[in-house]
Amino acid sequence: MIRTPERKPPLYLITGLVFGLLLGLVLAWLVWPVRVSSVGPSSLSVEDKEQYRLMVALAYAASGDMGRAQARLNLLGDADPVRALTSQAQTALANSATQREARALAGLAAELGSMLSSQQATLEAVNTPGSAEVGSPVDTAGEGARYSLDSQQLICGAASDAPEVRVYLFNAQNLPEAGVRMQLQSSEDHAELTTGNHPSEGPGYAEAEITPGEVYTLSIQDTEMMGAIQAAACQTAEGEPAWGSWQLIFHAIP
Repeated sequence: MIRTPERKPPLYLITGLVFGLLLGLVLAWLVWPVRVSSVGPSSLSVEDKEQYRLMVALAYAASGDMGRAQARLNLLGDADPVRALTSQAQTALANSATQREARALAGLAAELGSMLSSQQATLEAVNTPGSAEVGSPVDTAGEGARYSLDSQQLICGAASDAPEVRVYLFNAQNLPEAGVRMQLQSSEDHAELTTGNHPSEGPGYAEAEITPGEVYTLSIQDTEMMGAIQAAACQTAEGEPAWGSWQLIFHAIP
């Protein structure tokens, strides 16, 4: 009986297989490793978002910390967080086994809606021109002042215009003076101004927006010149309420 010799796989096949395996491991671990990144709440599935929203509502029901609850809900990226909570609460309410969850969701929706409405009302009251009387800026220039106030006027432009302080500076020869530094500041705001940055208004002109409700002082070259500067309401030529801008004209003291 003749035995057929057993054939062994060629050495180069084994070598190639081992080499390929090693190369694959190197590529997978070192060259192109799998990068695991954290997934934010906004990237979750609809079901996972509902679970996240429920956990926020239950945590709020236990702690009453609205600031933390709102911050967590903001991470979901809902266009209307109150509506999303309300809708989920209604779904939970239809199931007798999820009444506790429904109460937590509805409670958070009600409190969040009330807070957001209050914030919006406050914002509109502050930023909408009203009938409240606001005094005129007061000349506070003292010793050492290089300029004196020549005139002040409330200018009423379009209803969409933001309130501003507009300053015109003239030298002793009654020529516009460029390159003069000024500071406009309140307890919450600070602006650095330099005349000449608005060529269309002339070299002696500078301007800065002011925030309704804030009280500002104006200093020229580190010397206080005006105080009690506030955004004042006015009426446009079309009869619309608007914020006016204070125009202040100064001349250098000879």
